[in-house]
Amino acid sequence: MYHNKVNPTIYLNKGSLDGKEVIKLYFKNNATIYKRIQNNDWVMHSVELGSFYFLNTKKNINIVKDLFSDIAIINTFYLTWLPKPEISHNNIGRAFYNQRPLVKRKKLDTISLFPYEENKIKLIGFKHIFNYSTKQKIELPGIISWNQKLKIWQFRAYRKALIAVLNYLLPNYTININSDLTISDIKIRQMLMEQSYEKSVNFKSCPIEYLEYMQLHNYSRSTFSTYHSMVIRYINAFRGNSFLQINNFGVDEIDTYHKTWLQMSSPSSSLINQSVTAIKLYYKVVSKKNIDLNQVHRPLRNKNLPTIYSRDEVARIIGSIENIKHKSIILLIYSAGLRSAELLSIKPEDILYDRNMVHIKRSKGRKDRYTTLGDSAKELLLKYIEQYKPHNYLFEGQYGGKYSSTSLRNILVSAKKKANILTRGSVHTLRHSFATHLLENGTDLRYIQELLGHASSKTTEIYTHVSTINISKIKSPGDLINI
Repeated sequence: MYHNKVNPTIYLNKGSLDGKEVIKLYFKNNATIYKRIQNNDWVMHSVELGSFYFLNTKKNINIVKDLFSDIAIINTFYLTWLPKPEISHNNIGRAFYNQRPLVKRKKLDTISLFPYEENKIKLIGFKHIFNYSTKQKIELPGIISWNQKLKIWQFRAYRKALIAVLNYLLPNYTININSDLTISDIKIRQMLMEQSYEKSVNFKSCPIEYLEYMQLHNYSRSTFSTYHSMVIRYINAFRGNSFLQINNFGVDEIDTYHKTWLQMSSPSSSLINQSVTAIKLYYKVVSKKNIDLNQVHRPLRNKNLPTIYSRDEVARIIGSIENIKHKSIILLIYSAGLRSAELLSIKPEDILYDRNMVHIKRSKGRKDRYTTLGDSAKELLLKYIEQYKPHNYLFEGQYGGKYSSTSLRNILVSAKKKANILTRGSVHTLRHSFATHLLENGTDLRYIQELLGHASSKTTEIYTHVSTINISKIKSPGDLINI
């Protein structure tokens, strides 16, 4: 029996917003209607109203009737009746905002994947002790095999095999990637970045086109990861809304999202600013809706001065470390003013002993620079290299590859505790201390800027406010009063 296709219904209802009379649109989730709205920017969306709306004029009502006449039935009954229609709609509103947008998975055993070659064949290996039943299963797919000689599990280093292995391991393990294993495939990178979240039926993965854009434009790994985490939080905050709906949001929705976040957990202004930047890029890349992203509000950044360790405190921290590798790490960070990521990426050939310099490659902003290598650091490094004989990186982990940032932090925490240093600060505080102590020693600010790799001198000028040498020479007016 033949049935005529019935168009969806759009209900019009009166409302008010910012003192203006508006007409609200209510309808069931419909891609065709959303697309039509997307091409007409005068039909807007409001979080407060929980619906799309337009200004209430007779002309606008007639335009809407014509605009949707071929794809929907326009119901004006509720324009003269106050209660809203009892219909199901998925428009965004505070009721649809998820206060816990992402739930982390429980802590799982970690498996680290690392690359290697055997008989000129590129392989990926990992070490893990499975129980007997799991071991039997893991060998069944014909992808993973046991290398009796090396006592490791292994598989061929190609995309299909890696995806199969990840699909098998991720439900029960956390997968860590050795720094020497470079993965450029976007789908695999997405799987790895999103492995820590519970995948409920409402979970939304970050759109591939957003990740592809960042990869194409050569975003750093740190920025790539940060923007991904900001966007995935945003799109999962609205659990009752589809991608099509979220992509039609505007400035009001973005601002309300950040206001709600601030009220819920008081994130730092820096974190909110990162989120604003990531979300603005999302709408630039993924959404075709023309919205003025410059109207999105940003919180004012706090102008906090960096904490520094005194020279005595630095000496006590380094003096408390007995392990030559750990001591070399902390001394090099301080004496060369390095960021943590820079220290971890340095290779043995980047230390220019004959010129007393360190060559920093592809640092923040993808820039190279040279910084100073002190005599004490050089002497200690030579002893360390003779003892440890590093291969790919100056400081390597237990199983090769880059030394971990977690281990780096642990070294400092342990050293501060042993040296009884109470000053609050992180590994990065050593870099701040380097700059401040140079300034107090009379080094020109322009040279400090070059050594730190700052693009703007204004960034370096903050250390003039931290330095206490000149402040200590100022005579207080209180001392001029004879009491």
